[in-house]
Amino acid sequence: TAEATQTPDATPTDVPIVTSTPLPTATPLPTSTPVPLEAPTPSSVLLTTAFTNSSQVTTVGIDEVFFGMTPEEAAEAASTDWVELPSGNGQCYRVTPSNGPDRLELWVVDGFIERLDIEHPDIRTRSKLGVGNTIDELRGQLGDRLTVESTGDGGQVATFTPSDAGDDEFRLIFELEDDAVVRYRSGRVGIVQRAAESC
Repeated sequence: TAEATQTPDATPTDVPIVTSTPLPTATPLPTSTPVPLEAPTPSSVLLTTAFTNSSQVTTVGIDEVFFGMTPEEAAEAASTDWVELPSGNGQCYRVTPSNGPDRLELWVVDGFIERLDIEHPDIRTRSKLGVGNTIDELRGQLGDRLTVESTGDGGQVATFTPSDAGDDEFRLIFELEDDAVVRYRSGRVGIVQRAAESC
């Protein structure tokens, strides 16, 4: 105990050791260096709708609505009610928010939200991509995680595969005609690739 009281510099030397060891900073993946993309001027102002001009579509959902939620959980997260569209069967049906916007549909598969289809020009991805973008703009934002296939009728399908381990079960798929996105969708692998008529 006598020695401990005679080393008053023990505490000061502990402090610099703790504070002078910076945590390593995360390095972004070198897959692509996206150029900031300006979102187009909105064609409509979406303020009172379930999803608005500031909504963000990701590979796992839109805003606070995530794939794997029940329709009830998703309705609460989006502060809306769902209107079932005349489609589907017991295992798969489509819904849209009662308070809009239009041209946005969610697929309910086996009791869970699993896919989102968008044709509305003002609902964009986190990278500000959506209806109207060209294949070069998609590539500029998504880099080598984007694969492009021709559909045979002059159209193209561009599929984004996320690099995060937790998101590898999901995809973002853009459909293009005349080098412009006409619709896109996000959802779980196996469901997001299905033809629209299958539900």
